[in-house]
Amino acid sequence: MFRTRSLPALRWAKAIAAGALGLAATVANADSISPTSYAADLGVGDSVTVRKTVTVTSEPTTAVVDVVFLFDITGSMGGAIAGAKASAASILTSLSSLGSVQSSTGWYADPTFDGTKSPMTGTNAVTIAAINSLGACDSGSGFDGGLCGGDTPEKMYAGIVDATNSTAWRDGSNRFIIVLGDAANKPPPDAAVTNAALTDKDVEVIGINFGAIGPSITAVGGTTYASSTSPDDIADAIIEGITSTFEEYSTVTVNDLNSGMPEIGVSTVCVSANIGACVGPNAVGEYDRSVDRTFEFDVTFTRLALGEASFNTFALVDRSIVATEADCFDCRKVPEPGTLGLLAAGLFGLSALRRRRVD
Repeated sequence: MFRTRSLPALRWAKAIAAGALGLAATVANADSISPTSYAADLGVGDSVTVRKTVTVTSEPTTAVVDVVFLFDITGSMGGAIAGAKASAASILTSLSSLGSVQSSTGWYADPTFDGTKSPMTGTNAVTIAAINSLGACDSGSGFDGGLCGGDTPEKMYAGIVDATNSTAWRDGSNRFIIVLGDAANKPPPDAAVTNAALTDKDVEVIGINFGAIGPSITAVGGTTYASSTSPDDIADAIIEGITSTFEEYSTVTVNDLNSGMPEIGVSTVCVSANIGACVGPNAVGEYDRSVDRTFEFDVTFTRLALGEASFNTFALVDRSIVATEADCFDCRKVPEPGTLGLLAAGLFGLSALRRRRVD
């Protein structure tokens, strides 16, 4: 499953990038959950079951995506860092077509690493500024001062583990660490420790290879993508690395990620699984995005405690959010702005009619 890929990027990834830049002629359908909202009044101990339909389309456009860019900052990476700086804005703009994207930046060298140089943020300018502040250890940019020893191997796994454990990942996000490097890992830690940390946080590693990082990335379950120091090549490799992970999937379900608690408990039973099979709450199979696929679930809401409860229910593909639905129980009914306008217009019309009758 894990392999090295070479440029050019997949046509599908290119299409997503083009759409993000406004070049696509049409808007792609989004992954969805239907109904998009549900509201009811429930007494303590009462339950209601709602049939939910999840549609997984050819292109994810409503996913929740968290990305950490992790740079080898040793001297030989100077050209790659410069290329990443030049392409940072286009990379983040392209990735935004996937849905709600947050990003962060970190670095590693030898003997030092800093897995999270910038906070996780949805503001692209913050991540771009963090990338632009990076420089190779021998560039006179403030990154010498004992951060770097030899130029190979490097403390890659240490940087990955630190980024994995210290990043403020969002609940249910599709989580990626993008490693940009050219040298193998220098332990400790070893691959087993690193893989355990990644598995615990459900993070996928993607290597952008400028030299010899392939075996180290594969050893922790990641995929490498070949690149040059060209800004376009770096952007293509990163976009392909992330978007291609959405092409195949094996589980689909609906879950509130405990956001309804403590007032509302949520349980799910799979009803139909497209070409796969229902196993408890999950639709399980070997799926791909070559065609749009629909899945059905019976979701039961149970009132556990008193109180207004307004929360989201999510469509999850491989445990990560791809679509969101709003649920509300015992909520105060407030007309939407458009409804208020229609109500006002109606009252005005009745008033005018009454005046005419009186006259």
